[in-house]
Amino acid sequence: MRLGFPRPSLSTFSPILFHANPGRPNTCSSKCLIQSKPQTPLFLRPPTHSVTLSDLLKWQNWAKTLASSVGSNFIDADNGPDTILLHRELNWLIEDALENPKPLLTQLGTDCNDEGMVMNLRAELGDLYELWKRRIEGRRPFQYVVGCEHWRDLVLSVEEGVLIPRPETELIVDLVTDLVKGDHGELREGLWADLGTGSGALAIGIGRVLGTCGESLQPI
Repeated sequence: MRLGFPRPSLSTFSPILFHANPGRPNTCSSKCLIQSKPQTPLFLRPPTHSVTLSDLLKWQNWAKTLASSVGSNFIDADNGPDTILLHRELNWLIEDALENPKPLLTQLGTDCNDEGMVMNLRAELGDLYELWKRRIEGRRPFQYVVGCEHWRDLVLSVEEGVLIPRPETELIVDLVTDLVKGDHGELREGLWADLGTGSGALAIGIGRVLGTCGESLQPI
């Protein structure tokens, strides 16, 4: 099932970031290298790289053309992303990669007289080419491209080896909230366990509902 839920803008709220420790790979080949330390999501990396607006426009036009070439092929094949969703993801990638994306997003795709403007990036421009190529040609999940998933009011660090939390999983947190705040408040003090934790979405979401009395038993 392809999910097209809007991604919260980083400029409208201050997300809470949690890192997930990668476990057994389930979406990549055995050749994937699992790092002991989770990667930093793209939007949190320091903007230590620079590029001219002209070169960034060339990349954006290339990336948009590559996304447009998909059409409905992916959705017809396996209900994957279509061109419209990929264009939306491209804008999200720009927002994450640029230190100050808002002014640029208004200029991308338009005639601009200031193409010599220098923009600060959180990744090398060559890396952005590779990331987007892997997204389209390698069908790498977008969450792995940017290194995070927006889930409820959290931003969870995810990478190969960690399942991407699905939006409908939020309903479980809502059910627990209704349960402990209703006629079964005593369950708040009971024993709760999240077995096989991946991104930590459920453990973190439910833990925030129950309070601060929980603890991690990793690596048990």
